[in-house]
Amino acid sequence: MLSQFTRLYALIVLFACLIIYLFNQLYHNVVDSGTNYQIDIEQVFQESKNTEVDIIATSSIALPSNLQQELSSGRVIQLVDDQQKHYFYQKNAQGQLLRYGPIDKQFIAQDEDGFYLIIMFYSALAILVLSFIWPLFRDLSRLQKSALQFGQHIDSLNTGIKANSNIYPLAKTFEKMSHQISASVKMHQDLSRTIAHEIRTPLARMKFLSEIVAKDIASEHRQRLVKDVQEIEQLMAEYLSFERLEHDQVMADKQLHNVDDFFAEIADKFSYQKHGFDIAFHSTAAQAYFDQPAMARALQNLINNAIRYAQNTISVQLHIEDGLCQLTVADDGPGVGKEAYKLIQPFIRKQQAGGEKTGFGLGLYIVRKIMIWHQGHVELTNCEQLQGAKISLVWPNKA
Repeated sequence: MLSQFTRLYALIVLFACLIIYLFNQLYHNVVDSGTNYQIDIEQVFQESKNTEVDIIATSSIALPSNLQQELSSGRVIQLVDDQQKHYFYQKNAQGQLLRYGPIDKQFIAQDEDGFYLIIMFYSALAILVLSFIWPLFRDLSRLQKSALQFGQHIDSLNTGIKANSNIYPLAKTFEKMSHQISASVKMHQDLSRTIAHEIRTPLARMKFLSEIVAKDIASEHRQRLVKDVQEIEQLMAEYLSFERLEHDQVMADKQLHNVDDFFAEIADKFSYQKHGFDIAFHSTAAQAYFDQPAMARALQNLINNAIRYAQNTISVQLHIEDGLCQLTVADDGPGVGKEAYKLIQPFIRKQQAGGEKTGFGLGLYIVRKIMIWHQGHVELTNCEQLQGAKISLVWPNKA
């Protein structure tokens, strides 16, 4: 905002000075006849009867070569003595050195007062222009800061812009918009919490009843019921995570962590799941900077995503190169297609062979949000070694 203000201010002052200069020239050339007269100094030397012109010896003054050349060519030169008296010199046709003077400085520099008046005038003009446009840019800067604050934390805002400001209508519209968006987000959060709470109760009853009737129904129906209950639980967990992350604009609290300990903690969580996959963890770096709770959530989402599509093997690797951490999860599943970038958008699900879609399209989006917190990004490619999908998280290795 400051650069825009500087450019506009300089442009206005430049145009104002140009207009005043042109008007001043027009006034002096057309309107002002003037009362002051100027006399060419060469005319003074040509007047043979001028008593103020003296003939002096050329050797009486020492001049540098450039001034001597000026005299030799017949031009007039001006010199000032220790008493600030001005003298004019010229050589006549006979080679004699003529001197005119002394002349007081006030008769020569009589335009200095006018120069200072011009400086004062243009300074006053600049201050006048500043007084007009500075309040506008001050209010715009305040509105910009409010917009940035609103982007970091969605809440009703009061810009504090006064009613006499030129952008007061814009500020009031912005405040009204912030109130509406804040109310909408709060309603959405309340609705999400309510739905989650209301679903948990019947879901708990379903799990309890499924255990009671498990021995009375066929194994395939029992497995289907358990799978449906787990699917609902997963949907709830992903949706609540999505709802929290969607409105959070935070910076990751990156600390230096031991990578092997971090991998051991994640491996321990998946050791209790009966997924039947070989999950291999490997790191070439002993330590790395990351937000452990957020990165644990991201890595678990990636591993859960790989479990859905892998056939036998899942590989988790971390290495640091050129100051960047790269955490990669690869599998031996079908891989990703040409539109892989869409999978990191919310509610975009991968379609398996046969037209069936799996998941709820939130896991990778949550991973992307966590990478934004880490000032990093997500890369989706195919793994040459395992011939499946390869998802890489890349972020700066610094606090």
